Amino acid sequence: MHARVPVKKVLIPIDFSNAAREAFYAGVSLATKLDADTVVLHVAEPVRSFDFDKKRYVETAETIHRVEEGVRRRVNEIYDEGGLEAVDRRRVATVVQGAVKAADEILAVARQEDVDLIVIGSSGDGGFDSPLGTTAEKVMRRAHCAVLVIRARQTKKR
Repeated sequence: MHARVPVKKVLIPIDFSNAAREAFYAGVSLATKLDADTVVLHVAEPVRSFDFDKKRYVETAETIHRVEEGVRRRVNEIYDEGGLEAVDRRRVATVVQGAVKAADEILAVARQEDVDLIVIGSSGDGGFDSPLGTTAEKVMRRAHCAVLVIRARQTKKR
């Protein structure tokens, strides 16, 4: 008999690319089947505006709030497009983090949230040495937990 690996929390990083959308659908479906909580993470470059009085860029609460609202709206659109009406959205948290390096932030949130599984999309454009995207590869290599990489479907050329 095989021991079952418990998955209580799933992290799904999303940048709204096709690969990330596919990972979102797979991750939410899997979390629902496993009765796991879900954290949807969008990593954005730091949001700043120019403060003319201080003569420098500053992060503003209003600007950050607008980005968070936009991300939540887009996540809701993905739910609607994907036919995920049966998903209990009370068990899905949406997090927006500002960071320069997406992989580092994904790994930090995974540890902070104590996730058991990361479901991440991969565009497959990691360069000559990698069949994965750079962020997906870094996450896969350095994660403290299991990682499921969802490749973007390739469109057939005619």
